[in-house]
Amino acid sequence: MADDPMIGVDDRELDDAALEALAEAYAAPPPPLLRERLLGEARRDLDVARVGRVMHRWRIVGAVAAGAALALGVVLSREARVARVRTAEVTALASANSELTRRVEEQAQSVASLREALAAQAQVLRVVGAPRTLSASLEPSQGARGTGRILVDAKSGEAAVVLAGLPPAGADKVYELWAIRGSNPPEPAGLLAVPSEQAVATRVATVERPGEVTAFAVSIEPSGGSTSPTGPIVLVGAVAG
Repeated sequence: MADDPMIGVDDRELDDAALEALAEAYAAPPPPLLRERLLGEARRDLDVARVGRVMHRWRIVGAVAAGAALALGVVLSREARVARVRTAEVTALASANSELTRRVEEQAQSVASLREALAAQAQVLRVVGAPRTLSASLEPSQGARGTGRILVDAKSGEAAVVLAGLPPAGADKVYELWAIRGSNPPEPAGLLAVPSEQAVATRVATVERPGEVTAFAVSIEPSGGSTSPTGPIVLVGAVAG
């Protein structure tokens, strides 16, 4: 026992020495083949991890793109519905506006007709109330129908005509009044608005030198009138008063 080298050695010192020897043994570099194998496996693990991260990123990007496409589809569908609704609303508004415009035009025409009728009646009253009034009873010529009366202020020449029973003059035609001075050719005295066969009062141009007029006549002329009678004479009457 005296020759045993371990005799007298502390157990703690023995354990430390064993651990150092074991560490030196494992600290030795591994064989080259083992080292290459371990590095290769590490590289493969790294590549697999990298590919996995890339695939994960692409899956995230794909999910985001799919979500964006779905959201865009929803927005476009909603916008299309809104556009259809707005188009229908605009069409309805356009139709309503067209109808309203038509009614306004009709009312404007009615108002214009009423104003003309009131002005004509006012002129008749002025002429009738004048100190001296010339008048002519207009009778139908052979084959014609209707009657009328023209009133003229002997001083100012302001005139008004009351007509009844005259049929429409025809397409592109108009009734025209003529002032006759003895044997002289008839002079145009104004166009007559005859909207219907009912009695209507209408104004005419001022008659020049009314005291010289001996008769009045009404004929059918082309639209716009004529400078001398070209159509049939439908009414005629001598001046009285």
